[in-house]
Amino acid sequence: MRTLKETAKLLKMLSQPLRLEILCALMREEKLCVCRIADALGVPQSTLSRNLAILRNGGFVEDSREGTMVFYRVSDERIPAIFKAVGLKCSQGSNGVQ
Repeated sequence: MRTLKETAKLLKMLSQPLRLEILCALMREEKLCVCRIADALGVPQSTLSRNLAILRNGGFVEDSREGTMVFYRVSDERIPAIFKAVGLKCSQGSNGVQ
């Protein structure tokens, strides 16, 4: 059973629209490199990296290195259920989240 403090921390990490967009992009693909995520979302790599670090530290995503490329994927099985519970659907639209 999750405590109120743990739940608040989880929700705080997901409270930024960009983080939701990142998770949507990663749910549509098995894995994505940082450069593809940045291009798809139209954000600077520094902004993306900062938000990916928050998601990684929270256990929502994990990274793997292939040569010089870093790939990310959703690692928390709760993410699709959380999106469904709050009525978010990942689409191919301009902002990734409906």
